[in-house]
Amino acid sequence: MSVNSPNLSRRSAEIAARFGARASSYEAHAGLQADVAQRLAAHLPDVTAPSVLELGCGTGLLSRHLLARYPDGRFVLTDVSPAMIAECRRNLADVEGARVRFEMMDAGMTSGRDGLDLIVTSMTLHWLPDPLASLERLRARLSPRGLLVFAALGPDSFVEWRSVLAMEGLPSGVPDLPAIPGVIEEEYLTPDKDSLSFLRRIKAIGGLTPQEGYRPLPPGALRRAIRATNLRFGGRVTWHVVYGWLERT
Repeated sequence: MSVNSPNLSRRSAEIAARFGARASSYEAHAGLQADVAQRLAAHLPDVTAPSVLELGCGTGLLSRHLLARYPDGRFVLTDVSPAMIAECRRNLADVEGARVRFEMMDAGMTSGRDGLDLIVTSMTLHWLPDPLASLERLRARLSPRGLLVFAALGPDSFVEWRSVLAMEGLPSGVPDLPAIPGVIEEEYLTPDKDSLSFLRRIKAIGGLTPQEGYRPLPPGALRRAIRATNLRFGGRVTWHVVYGWLERT
């Protein structure tokens, strides 16, 4: 395995540590992410022997689809978490071969690789400090006919939870989720039976890294927000997932 260690920001290092701590159990709790990866795979273009960069490969939920779709492709699978990369490599051990490389990479600081036929990323953009600027940098790395294919959280994600926090006068650690250009499909998912289950799902996959400067809610305030979400919205918390293509700028 080839691993380049980028200079990580404090936030990226924290994200890497949180996801890394859950790497071995991630897929047991990542049914939603697996479903998104499968749907995103349906939007992959028909190309032959592409050079592919995946950002935020995690444990390989989307990587499996990529390797199956492009048997003659060449792949660089990257993640900010070494533990996730190790888990991905184990999961792909029977199919990777010489056409796959693994690298540690901060998706928000991608550099040093141009002329790519395909850049793909699933449920990673919301962790970046400036998703739109990152997308523009990534598009510049594409070959003239290359494509950037993504699945990402849309701006209506977790609207119920954010609404309750605002009504209760409580701070929100949910990162800003801008509208992303190039969307070709979107869906609204409510996979959890109540707001506590929603929070447990996020914790189980390591996804509790809040915005910079956010301080976790005290237990009493958290319980109040959970009760309010259950009363006002029946415990429903929505994931807004968008899928799209971007061509080179």
